[in-house]
Amino acid sequence: MKNTKKIAMLVMLCMLAIACHTAKKAQGPAYELPEAMKPEVKTEYAKLCDKGKILYDMNCAKCHNTETKHASLIPDFTQDQIRGYEIRVSNPKHEMSLLEEQITPEELGLISTFLMYKKKTGITMVKPAKADAAK
Repeated sequence: MKNTKKIAMLVMLCMLAIACHTAKKAQGPAYELPEAMKPEVKTEYAKLCDKGKILYDMNCAKCHNTETKHASLIPDFTQDQIRGYEIRVSNPKHEMSLLEEQITPEELGLISTFLMYKKKTGITMVKPAKADAAK
């Protein structure tokens, strides 16, 4: 009897995992990659974007994201803003907080790739909230 309950619980957990995975796929791609990109290149860029998202969440989200009741939204950065972050001059505070010892140029490139190709939220990045509070 105990084995039956364990098996039933295991089956339910597997079904839940499959349902979650299927629901995530149904949302569509997380990135807006160019149509002209070959499928295998899109796959590799999606992997780079995934790595960039992790790095963004670790190093950037706390200052740049917009918080709502239901989610933390990543703003849309312009090409110029992304380039500014790549050379670390967009905001004087980044010269202190984005040291190469913390975020390497390669990691910053991954973050930039993520920001360039992520689905747009319609929220424009103006200034980091914490930078305003520090003034």
